[in-house]
Amino acid sequence: MSLPKLTDLNKFILPVLLLGVVVYLIWKNGKKAGQTIIPDVPYIQDQGVITKSFNPNILAEELFNVMDGLFTLSGTKDAAFRKLYELPTDNMVIAVYNAFNSKYGSKGDGSLTKWINDEYYYDAFGYKNKVLARLKSLRLQ
Repeated sequence: MSLPKLTDLNKFILPVLLLGVVVYLIWKNGKKAGQTIIPDVPYIQDQGVITKSFNPNILAEELFNVMDGLFTLSGTKDAAFRKLYELPTDNMVIAVYNAFNSKYGSKGDGSLTKWINDEYYYDAFGYKNKVLARLKSLRLQ
C-alpha cells in the first residue's frame, strides 16, 4: 500500500499556509507591543520640585509587586495605595505614574491607572477609589 502522491498544488499550499500563520503571529505580537508604549506625562509647572530623597521607582516597584501577586492581602494593597495617595505633591504622583508605566506598562494592563482600576480588591473603605480619583483629577489615564 503506497501513500497518495502530492500534486504540485498540494506541495504549494502547506508552505503558504505555514508562512501565513507565522506572518500573522509576528504581526499580532508587534501590534500588541506597539500599543503598550505609554508616553511620559509632563510635570506641573507651578508646583515645587520633587525632593532629592524621593525615588519614584521604589513606590512604582512596590505597587507592581502588590498588584502582580496572586495572593496579596487587601491590607498590603491598601498600604501601597495609601502611600501613593498621600504623596505631598502632584508632581510626585506623576513621577510614580511615569516610572510605573515605563517599567511595567508593557507587562500587563497598561498604565498605572488601568492596573489599579482592574485590581480585584476586598476593602470597600480603603484607598483604591481615593487613589483612582486623584489619578483621574491629574488626567492620568
